Amino acid sequence: MNILSKIARKKLNEKVAPYASDKKTLEVGAYGKSSYGLYFSNRVGIDIRPGPGVDIVGSVYELPFPEASFEIVLCMVVLEHLEDPKRAITEMYRVLKPGGKIIVSVPFLFPIHDAPNDFWRFTKYGLKILFKDWQIEELQAETTFNETFAVLLQRVAYQTKFYFNSIFKVLIFSLAWLLTKIPKLTTGIYGDIGKKVIEEEAFTSSFFLVASKK
Repeated sequence: MNILSKIARKKLNEKVAPYASDKKTLEVGAYGKSSYGLYFSNRVGIDIRPGPGVDIVGSVYELPFPEASFEIVLCMVVLEHLEDPKRAITEMYRVLKPGGKIIVSVPFLFPIHDAPNDFWRFTKYGLKILFKDWQIEELQAETTFNETFAVLLQRVAYQTKFYFNSIFKVLIFSLAWLLTKIPKLTTGIYGDIGKKVIEEEAFTSSFFLVASKK
C-alpha cells in the first residue's frame, strides 16, 4: 500500500467489491464518487449538485423515481451529511424492489470532514434502530483497532497545518502506515470502562451495512 494512500477508502472498497453487480443501481450522494462504477456497471448517480459521477440532480428526500425502480441502492458516506437520515432511509426503501439491497457506509470515530454539512456519527446499535424495518444481512466495522488510529492520523495530516509542516506530515503518514503493519495491539476490547461487555468493534472509523427490503 502506498504510504500516502487513504486507508479508509481502501478498506471501504474491499467491503464493496464482493457486492459488485450489473443490476440496476442507484447511488445516492454520487458527487465525485465515480469509482463505484467499477463495481456497478448499471449505475445511476444522484446528488443535490451537478458534477462528476452525477447523472441526475435531485434530493434524497424526494427521489424522482417510481416505487421499486432499483435492485441496489448505494449510500456511501452520505447519511452523516443529511439533516434527516431517517427520512432519507425511508425514501430509499421506497425506490428499492422487494428483496433489493441497500449498501451503506457511515462514520463512527472520524473527524468533521465536510464542514458545516456534517451532522451525525453512528454506532452499530443506532444503525440497527434506523434499519429496523429492513432485513440486515451484514453489519461490520470497516477498520480494526490499529487501522482506526491509522485512519485518524491520516486525517490529522490531511486536515491540519503544522509548524515545519512538510516534516510533520511525513512523520504522521509514516506512523499511520506503520500502524497498519504491526501486529494487533489489544488482548481485549470492551464496550464499557468496567470491562463487563466485550465489544470488539468499539473502536472503528466506520461501519458497513448491507440490508434488504422485506
